[in-house]
Amino acid sequence: DGIQIMWPFPPHIDSARVFNAVPVEKDVDGIHYIGQTELGKEDAYPPVTPAAAMELMKEYGVNPRGKHAVVVGRSPIVGSPVAYMLRREGAAVSVVHRDVEDDILKELVGQADILVTCAGNPGCIDAEWLKEGVEVINVGTTFSEDFDCLVSDVKGDIGSKASRFSPVPGGVGPISSPMLFRNTVKAAWDQANAGESGWKKETASIRKSFHFDSYTEALEFMQKVDKLSTVMDH
Repeated sequence: DGIQIMWPFPPHIDSARVFNAVPVEKDVDGIHYIGQTELGKEDAYPPVTPAAAMELMKEYGVNPRGKHAVVVGRSPIVGSPVAYMLRREGAAVSVVHRDVEDDILKELVGQADILVTCAGNPGCIDAEWLKEGVEVINVGTTFSEDFDCLVSDVKGDIGSKASRFSPVPGGVGPISSPMLFRNTVKAAWDQANAGESGWKKETASIRKSFHFDSYTEALEFMQKVDKLSTVMDH
């Protein structure tokens, strides 16, 4: 019912060709979100991590309208979509990336009312650069062998400048999975409405029937599901 692409890809894989192969109706990771939205499809499935960041801001009353939001990172499934979402919410958005000089990065970070870090580059931002009272959404996380834990793109004491900030680990990460589940359920529902799936709609629930020619086939299928669920749980 939904397709999620696990990226980044090895250098020999054409990422554009892979992304374009995902049908819009199964695009639960929001690869086509910006293009679909620009074409007027307001219910396009949003990329899960940017959606999680926006959901976090909404939950804690962070209103982007009229504010200067700085996004550090421009990846097609995090940085670019979250910048697009912030613009749609009325923010003035600046996007900083690896081609921007350090002095410009420092200047823009210091101007941000809302800072969204999604570079995946530990310590690329110094907490000393932050504007007093800024609200920081830490999206970029990287495992550090030196510290044996996940670290953010910001080094130093964020709390000394920021009025609020999302933690690493925690914060945005745990919200991303529910966003994916929400997209997947919606995709199944939409395909059911179009008569393109085996789902049967009932009040407050959705179901899908599977037919097996033998008890052995059904048992093997359930064993496979059990094995996969164990892998996902870890």
